[in-house]
This record gives sequence, C-alpha cells and structure tokens, in this order.
Amino acid sequence: MALPTALFAMIAAMGLASVAVLSSVDVQQGSARDHDSKEAIAAADAGASVALLRLNRFLEEISAAKPCVGPAGEGLAASEGWCPAIGPESVGGASYTYRVSAYDETGVYTVVATGSSGKVSRRVEVGLNSYSGGEVFGQEKMLGEGDIRIKGGVTIRTDIGTNGDVILENEKGEAAVLCGDIRHGTGGSAPEPDCDGEVTEGEKNLPEVKPPEDIATNNSNCRLVPNCLKDAKKEVDPYQTASKKEKRTETNPWDATNRTINLNNNAQLTMGGTDYFVCGIFMESGELIMAAGANVRIFVDTPENCGLEPGATQVKVTGNANIVSTGYNPSQGTFEVPGIYVLGESKIELEGAAGINELVLYAPKSEIDLGGTATWKGMFAGKTMYVHGNPTVESDPNIPIPDINWATLLERTRYVECTGGTASPPDASC
Repeated sequence: MALPTALFAMIAAMGLASVAVLSSVDVQQGSARDHDSKEAIAAADAGASVALLRLNRFLEEISAAKPCVGPAGEGLAASEGWCPAIGPESVGGASYTYRVSAYDETGVYTVVATGSSGKVSRRVEVGLNSYSGGEVFGQEKMLGEGDIRIKGGVTIRTDIGTNGDVILENEKGEAAVLCGDIRHGTGGSAPEPDCDGEVTEGEKNLPEVKPPEDIATNNSNCRLVPNCLKDAKKEVDPYQTASKKEKRTETNPWDATNRTINLNNNAQLTMGGTDYFVCGIFMESGELIMAAGANVRIFVDTPENCGLEPGATQVKVTGNANIVSTGYNPSQGTFEVPGIYVLGESKIELEGAAGINELVLYAPKSEIDLGGTATWKGMFAGKTMYVHGNPTVESDPNIPIPDINWATLLERTRYVECTGGTASPPDASC
C-alpha cells in the first residue's frame, strides 16, 4: 500500500510543479513580447523623427522634378505617390524603416515609419505641414531646439519653449524665478513655473535665416571705416572711447581682415546702417548702440566661411558691455531693437556684468551660454541654452517680430498608430 501511495503523491507534486513552470514560461514570453512591442513603437517614432529631420534639411531641393530625396539629399524616383523605403536602420536593439509621400506643391507630406524588435513590428503615420519661420517667435520669446538648462539665481520673465527638456539644476539654497509658461518637447520634462504659469508639451523647429543673396557685396560694413570708399559724403558709424582721445585702429571697432566688431576701453559704437555681414562680435566693455530710425541687422557668417572650426565662439559680450537701442523707448511708443542672426554652428557667450541689453538674438545652430548679472530684454533662440548665474531675461510684447526671410520647415500635425506591421499602400489602416 505504501508504494502506490508514494507514487500517486509524486505524480501529484510533479503536476503542480508543471503548472507553475508553464505559467512562468507564459509570463516570461508575455514580458518579452511586451518589451519588443514597446521597443518597436519607440523605433517607429525614431524613424518618423529622422525622416522629418532629413526632409527639413533638403526641403528646398524637393520639387516636381525631384519628388523624393534620400538620406544624403540624393534624388529618388517616386512610385504611385510614394518615395522608396529608407532603411532598415538600427536604433538600440531595434530597427526602423520609413516611407515618405512624394512632392506635393501644397506643402503637405506624410511619413509612415515601421519599427521592428524581435518578432514584433509596429507602424505609425505622421502628417507634416510646411510653416513660415515668421511664426517662430509667437508667445514664446526664449526658445531652444535642444535642452534649456537653468542654474543659479536666474530670473526669466517670458514664456519658454524647447523641443527637449527644461532642466533646473539648482542645488539647495539656489533659487530661480521662472515667470511664464513652459513648453517642453514630446516625452520631455520641465519644472513647475512661477506666476501661475503652465507646463505644456509640443515641438517647434527653428528654421534657418536666409540673409539677402547679395549680402557679401551689398552691406553696411563700410560704415565702420572712415574713407572706406573715399567718398566724403558716405556716412560713418560714430565711434569714441571713454577718454575721447583714442581713435580707430586697424582692429577697433572693426577688424576688416577678420571681419569682426571689437569694443573695449568703454568705447561706444553707434550703428546706423541696415545689414552688416561679419564673422564675429567681441565686446569686453562699452556699448554697441543702434541709432533711432535705423533697422540694424547683423548677420554672423558661418565659421567655415570665416576660417574657423565649427563650434567656435563668434559672439561674446562680457564685463560691462551692453547692446542697446536709442530706438527702444516705451514711454514714447518706440520699440525697435537690433537683430543678431548667427548663421552657422557656433558658440555665443553672454556674460554681461551689469546694465540692460535690448536685442533679438537668433542662432538656431548654436549653443548660447548666458550668465553674469545683466538684464537681457527681447527675443532669444538657440540650438541649446545654458542660463546660469544671476541674469534676468525678459520680453516686451511690443518689440516687433523680426522682418526677415526664413527657410520653410515642416512640422508635425498628425500622429496615429496604424494596424498591422506592413500594408499597401504604406498608409493603409492608419
């Protein structure tokens, strides 16, 4: 009797153990599939973002004669209204492919991206519309395509927007005032603002500025040098130092060889021209003044065209230097300020120690490092921004939006997940 009883007990125990093992296997398989599913949708999102980036880079080259472009801008043939598939390209442990609708003169495009991880594929559709760069400075007057980092006793009295994160790096005892709404990028984060501001999510790309085509030969640089054209009637931008005895030199306030504006020794340079085309602005002290009635736009050429490496510092304001405008006088109803437009990938250092600066600074490919204790009033945009120390950044809604030519860009207007990993046409079941 003992032997059969022991056998039955062993069989029962093995049955119970088998149930537990099978249940564990099912859970592990489900967990693996869940991981692959999440990784696949993330890869699809990445593919759609890469497609948008490449389209914006080569958008001006797309036309009825060249309806599709590849990753390097090469022309591709369209078929039934769609460009060929691009990929697969790896991202982490997954991969993605994407297809873009062919050229449409309305400026409307569709991207369908498929992400794959393991045995799981997920597909998304993203709608794109072209928009004018004039809409960049809307409600937000402090913008970054990448992260905006804030550290120290910074005071910001304007709305902030970025496609990345707004990162508050303060340690115990450090206090920053963020008085306005804050927009962070999709899936990003931001601290809670002061002054009843709200946190929102969204993206806004920064288009390139398109300077006048003939700016290399038709500009106001000659105003920086007396007798530039040996024309006695030519207007010269006034320049004086604190001692009023020092005169212009070969490098101050204008270095024609290196195409840089240089101010030190508490000098004043009053600019009354229109479009200046330079390689750099370097101010250790003094004032760069836009004369009332002028419409000064300073275009900073790319580092490559200036004999510099990408990432070189091209705008630097330190010490007690200031950029101001006699055309900005709210009590008299005038709100004109100079504009500085940085065309390439460079670095901008704003470390003013005191005073108020009034300007528009637009540098969509550059890093902006803003510190010191000065006040910066106007509009500011860069690829990334690091605001630290004790500066104040504020805007005035009466300062006009820059009147300038912007490159056209595409932005997301629609995002949906499609049914199934593949389809024909590519946007079927979306």
